[in-house]
Amino acid sequence: MSSEFVTPMVQGKLRAARVATVLAAILVLSAVMRAESTDCGSPVVIVPDGRITQSVFPQKTTLWYGIYAQAGHSYAIEFVPAADNQLDTDKVLFASLNVFSPNDNLTGCRGSSSLNVTLNSGYAPAILKNGNGAGRRVSFVAQNAGLHLIAVSNNAMGGDYSFSAYDTTMFNVRWSTAGGYSDQWGFLNRSDMTITGTFSLYNLNNQVVASVQVTIPPGGEVVRYSSPSDLNLPTNSSGYAVFGHNGPPGALIGDTYMINQAGTLIIYSKFEGGGTLR
Repeated sequence: MSSEFVTPMVQGKLRAARVATVLAAILVLSAVMRAESTDCGSPVVIVPDGRITQSVFPQKTTLWYGIYAQAGHSYAIEFVPAADNQLDTDKVLFASLNVFSPNDNLTGCRGSSSLNVTLNSGYAPAILKNGNGAGRRVSFVAQNAGLHLIAVSNNAMGGDYSFSAYDTTMFNVRWSTAGGYSDQWGFLNRSDMTITGTFSLYNLNNQVVASVQVTIPPGGEVVRYSSPSDLNLPTNSSGYAVFGHNGPPGALIGDTYMINQAGTLIIYSKFEGGGTLR
């Protein structure tokens, strides 16, 4: 439209619209620039509830993230390039993820980690396997509560990526040995990796009455019992149980039963894990 046919009022509105568009673009760019952090002192905090956040990773850069973990809980953290997830140096190519506990001493964003971290990117659900894919996943059990830092490096070109974190802890809401009842817990591993973790049983005063290491083979099942020959739980007691492990999200399925002495009454109790079932 020629400006000679546009009234001053319309010209003013057009200028205002252009200014508003430019300001909106600046705000969007600023938000993208502030979405990442190269400083371990001000990491981007990831909520470990499975939500997926998409962004753009600069080339040849290390970014810092963090999750607030609970002691004894297990977590899986994933960083994945664009949806095609190809192993291509023209796109984002992640190095191994480094995770630091709240007690690790970092100087100038450098230091060693005290965490026992499992790299399971190549196990089901695989995001990096046999040279295909470029995603990275690690799992760990938090020994201390607080902010756990994650350092992520891109060794190639900049590009789109997504990140997410999961609380993979399994919880049994109730067990009981009252009235001669016994209990049993089943752990079914539907992944293709060996999964290990700590199975802790608490009474109703939040005191640990038993804590054991449990190892479940790929595609296998393990059952633990409250009997004196296994967990040796105190009689006439009750509580809840927690299992933190090093497997991918959704890798384990659990169940638990309370059984009377005669074996004529079986009561089911929930024993469920966090993370997204895929």
